Amino acid sequence: MEIMILILKLFLGGAMGLDIVLFDEEKVGIGLIEIPNSLHDAIFTGTSNWSSCMYLRKVKDYYKTNVRFNKYELSCFVEDLKQIRIFINSFHHPLLDQLIQALSDVSIKAIHIAGD
Repeated sequence: MEIMILILKLFLGGAMGLDIVLFDEEKVGIGLIEIPNSLHDAIFTGTSNWSSCMYLRKVKDYYKTNVRFNKYELSCFVEDLKQIRIFINSFHHPLLDQLIQALSDVSIKAIHIAGD
């Protein structure tokens, strides 16, 4: 079966966000999504609630982020995103929910997250 490339751009103006490359079980890139700068700021600015989320901490530094997650780590990252939801302004919930949904796709077996 041919895997279609999914490009989901979660972008709300301003600076470029963190890029997330999605990989299948064959380590083939199958899509690209973005954590918008506005969502990144909502999660990490003005609160330290994120500090107890082990996988979320790995993407805090916008300029130094360069991490790869396997399927298990990806599921932990998604759980961290779900946990942080209650601590961010509800304005950002739709973007966060879209990100969680996209990363929860069963065809995604690994991701690479990189900043500027």
